[in-house]
Amino acid sequence: MLFNSFTYMLFLPAVVLIYWAIPGRYRGSRATLLLVASYIFYMNWKPAYGLLIFALTVINYALGLALEKFAARKKQILIAGLIFNLSCLCFFKYANFILGSIFSGVHGLSALFMPDQADNWTSPALKIILPLGISFFTFEFIHYIVDVYRGSAAVRNFRDFALFAAFFPSQIAGPIKRFQDFTHQLVEKPVFSSANFREGMFLILQGLFKKIVLGDNMGYVVNTGFNHISRMGFVDTWIAVAGFTFQIFFDFSGYTDIGRGSALLLGYKVPENFNWPFLAANLTEFWRRWHISLSTWLRDYLFIPLGGSRVSPARARFNTMLTMVLGGLWHGAAWHYVIWGAFHGAGLVLSKEWTDLAARTPFLSRLRPHPVWHWSGVAFTMLFLFMAGILFRANTIPQALTIAHKLIILDSGGDVTTMFLNSTLPVSLTLYLLYLAARSWLDKAARQESLLNCAYSAARNYFEGSLPTQVVVYASVAFIILGFAPLHVSPFIYFQF
Repeated sequence: MLFNSFTYMLFLPAVVLIYWAIPGRYRGSRATLLLVASYIFYMNWKPAYGLLIFALTVINYALGLALEKFAARKKQILIAGLIFNLSCLCFFKYANFILGSIFSGVHGLSALFMPDQADNWTSPALKIILPLGISFFTFEFIHYIVDVYRGSAAVRNFRDFALFAAFFPSQIAGPIKRFQDFTHQLVEKPVFSSANFREGMFLILQGLFKKIVLGDNMGYVVNTGFNHISRMGFVDTWIAVAGFTFQIFFDFSGYTDIGRGSALLLGYKVPENFNWPFLAANLTEFWRRWHISLSTWLRDYLFIPLGGSRVSPARARFNTMLTMVLGGLWHGAAWHYVIWGAFHGAGLVLSKEWTDLAARTPFLSRLRPHPVWHWSGVAFTMLFLFMAGILFRANTIPQALTIAHKLIILDSGGDVTTMFLNSTLPVSLTLYLLYLAARSWLDKAARQESLLNCAYSAARNYFEGSLPTQVVVYASVAFIILGFAPLHVSPFIYFQF
């Protein structure tokens, strides 16, 4: 079930209404309703895979209890749990990638030594459909058993643990939850809050605007370029490459906004996943702001266990590279994702080296407080992200190299440029930038003791107390989304991961 589908627009209000109609003293009934709704949400795509997530839930629930009960053998239990979870992920996501890589290598050798037989070989691909969200809920299971191994209390209520794994607002594309935060909210018994409802509606509409108005329309422009590389000129290529970086942000952050908003309507909070990532002045800061739940998971359960930065400089660089290579492989079963991860790993290592050099060089350290230093870093980071985006979006490495070459060749073209200028994107992007500027200005005004602050507080209090005004505002935003929407609904990009 897609967040941006008509089905979900019916599903969510029905769940919210039934959920809050159940009296608060029946906390268990509310949790059971959410669990059933989450399985309906997931099985709407492919019912059989509901059995997969249920089986994974049962086994990891049992592993958590076993880690507490059999303390003397908990290391062996943890290893068995990690092998089980990673084996499931590898089978569904990487089996064909591994088989295909082996086949390509063997086929290449056969072409050298048995050229007459090489054409008779066929790829041994398996017929596997990737379960939606398997990368996300597998990481949640791994986090759970590792934290129980480290001393956190296991979840004893099976329904609560099953709801943690299946919670539909974050089930398919995150954010990756921490079970301590989620089960704590279950114990606290969520109470209806008009503030949560307003914020939830705001996040859902903001997410739909990002996804439909900006992300999907940007996707048509980007696809036009990447699907017809030979026809792209210099300007076309820059628009397509930059457009993809922003498309994936609008698509993924839009999904996160809708998921967080849906959770708030039910009285739950899931973690933020984005914090103005394109204002990062270096790549290290970018990964603190982008896909925060994944970057912190990789830090806590991969980078730090490898030794983190508390080792020799050479080993710390290796840890960074390995973490990002595996992070790239997590995104997809293809070599260009692996190289994308290595590219980001190399960027993080160089970013750290440059920061250290600037700190110990008197001339550079004097420049660091200057705004030009910061904004130069922002511009360079964006350029790096554009280059990395080529590796992420291109289907093959040769295709990525062709696109990169076109960025520096002054070829004529125009299809992508014309499509961009004739689309709704110039207007919708302008509206979005004005919204961001107004939001930043109002946030600043709210922190100041001034007449402007008093006017802002009065306007906000009026809005929060006036249901008709809220309805008019929400309806207006909904009409804008419908007016700027493309003809066809596109799935979220991160559903494939």
